[in-house]
Amino acid sequence: MPAERLSLKAFWDAVEERLAAFSADELRAIVRAMAQQVPPDERHAFLAQLQPPAQKTATTFKQVIRPETLLQDIEALAEQLQAEMKDATYYDEYDYDDYYDHADETSPYADFIAPLSALVERTNAAFDLGDFSLARAAYQKLFEVFHLEDEYGRGLDVNDFTTVDVRETWARYLRAVYETEPLARRPRVLYEQMQATRLLFPPPPPMLNDVISITRAEPADRARFMDAWIAFLRKQDDSFADLWLREAIRLARGVEGLAELARSEGHKRPHAYLDWFTALEEQGDYDRVMQEAQQALHVFPEKRPIRAAIADHLAYAARQLNASEMVRTARWEAFRSAPSLARLLDVWETTPETEQSNVMARAVQHLQAYRAHPPRSEFTLDLQDRSVTINAATLAHAHLLAGEWEAAYELAARERVLGWSSPESTQTIVVPFFLVLLSGKRPNALPRNLKQLWQASLEYSSGWSPWGDQEVKPEGRLQDRLERVYADYIPKISLNAAQQTRFLEWCLHIANKRVDAIVGEQHRGSYNKAAMLICACAEVLRARGDITQSNALIAQVRARYPRHRAFLAELNARWE
Repeated sequence: MPAERLSLKAFWDAVEERLAAFSADELRAIVRAMAQQVPPDERHAFLAQLQPPAQKTATTFKQVIRPETLLQDIEALAEQLQAEMKDATYYDEYDYDDYYDHADETSPYADFIAPLSALVERTNAAFDLGDFSLARAAYQKLFEVFHLEDEYGRGLDVNDFTTVDVRETWARYLRAVYETEPLARRPRVLYEQMQATRLLFPPPPPMLNDVISITRAEPADRARFMDAWIAFLRKQDDSFADLWLREAIRLARGVEGLAELARSEGHKRPHAYLDWFTALEEQGDYDRVMQEAQQALHVFPEKRPIRAAIADHLAYAARQLNASEMVRTARWEAFRSAPSLARLLDVWETTPETEQSNVMARAVQHLQAYRAHPPRSEFTLDLQDRSVTINAATLAHAHLLAGEWEAAYELAARERVLGWSSPESTQTIVVPFFLVLLSGKRPNALPRNLKQLWQASLEYSSGWSPWGDQEVKPEGRLQDRLERVYADYIPKISLNAAQQTRFLEWCLHIANKRVDAIVGEQHRGSYNKAAMLICACAEVLRARGDITQSNALIAQVRARYPRHRAFLAELNARWE
C-alpha cells in the first residue's frame, strides 16, 4: 500500500523537525549516504545542488512571476488556443482513436501544455509570495482555459500536465479564495469554489485540510471561520457538504466532536459513525469501537447497507482484541445488510470448520429471501450505503459451500447454455465445480484445460458483485480468496457413486449442448471457450481412468463439425 500523501505543511514541518534533531556530524553522514546512491551520470547535478541556496528576495520572486503581465499572458494564451480551436478539423475514425490512445502525442493542442504549465508555475509562485489576490485571479483565468473545447469536444486535459501537481494547484487556489474573502462571505464562497473545483479536477474531492496545509502559515481567523463553516455546512443538503462538515468537526472539535455528531445526527449522517470509529482506531481505542459499533447497528434497519460498513469496524476492533466470537457476529451482520460474495467469504473464513456448512445454509436462506424481497433501491453516490443487487452466481457459491449439491444442480440445470458471462448464469460456476470435484484432483494440480476453465469460473465470480468486491481487502483479491477457499474445501468433499454418475452425465450433456450452441450458431468469438470446456470434460474422463470415453468425446465433437476449421483449430490446439 502506498504511503499516505504528505501535505506541504506536514512535509516542511517534518523536515524542520528532523534537521533540529540531528547533529552536524549526523547531517554529514546523511549527505554522504545520499551521495552513495547517486548514479554516475547524475554526480555533477548532485554536486551543483550541494551548496547554500542563493538568497531570494521579494524582488527576485517578482522577476520570476512578472505580476504586471501574468493575467495578460494567460489571456493571450487563451486567445491563441481559441483561435486554434476555431480552425479545428475532425479526426477520422483511426485518427480519433489514436488521439485518445496517445493524447500527449497527437492532441491538436499538445503545444499549449508547456506554456500553460509555465503560467501555472508563475501563479503558484505568486501564491507562495503571498500575493493572494493576484494568485486567485490568475487561477480563475487558468481554470477557464481548461474548460475550453472545440466543436468536437476536444480540449486540454489536466492529466496531461505532468509537471504540475494538480491537487496542490487547486489547494493553492482555494487557499487564495479563503484569504481574500471577508469572513462573513468566506464560508459560502469557499463552498461554491470547492464544489466547482471538484468538478474540474479528478477525485478525491478537495478538503479543507488540503487548503489549510498547503502552506505553513496559519489561516486567517481560523477559529472564527471554523465555527461559521460548520454552521453553514449544517444548512446544506448534499453529500459533499456532509463530507466537509464531518471533516470540519474533527478538525475543530476532535474525536469527541465526531462522537457528538454521530449520536445526535447519525441517523441522517451515517458516515459520522464511520469517521468516529476510524478516529478511535487511530488512537488504538478498540474497546470503545467495539462498544459503540454494536450500539450503532441498532440505529439502522437490517437491510440498510451502511450497517455493513459499521460491522466492518466492529469486526476490525474485535480482531485486534482477539474477540473471535464478536468477529463472527460482525461478519454475519455485515453479510445480512450487504450480502455480496466478498461478505459471504468473510463469513466462511471466520466460521469454525465444523459449523461452516450450517452457516452457509443460513446464508442461502438469507440470499433467497433478500432476492425475493430486495430493499427499495435508491441511487446514491455513497457506495457504502447503496443497495446491493444479489446475483444468482453468489447464491450458487452459497449452495456449493453449504454442500447443497442438488440445490446447486437445480439452480444451474434450468438455465440456457449460452450467456455464461452473465452475472445471472450459475452454470459457469456449478459445471466447472463438479468437473473439478469429479476429476479427483486437487484444485492446484488440475490438467491444463480444466485448470483454465476453473480459473475462468472464479474470475467471472470475482467481478460480478457490483459494489465493493473489486476492492482489495486485507484478506486479498476476491478471486484469490475464492481459489484459497475452494482449494481447501474441495479435497474434503466426497460424492457417492450414484451422485458421481449423475453429475458427470449432466456436465457432459451441458458441455455438448454448449459446444453445439456456440459452434452451430457460429459464435466465433467463443470457439476457444467451447474447445476449453469439451477438452476439460475429456481430461476429467481421463483422470477417472476412462481413456476410451475421453478420446471418443473429442472424436464425436470433431465428427459433428468437420468443416468448422476455426473451431477445429482451437480444439486441436487444446487436445494434443
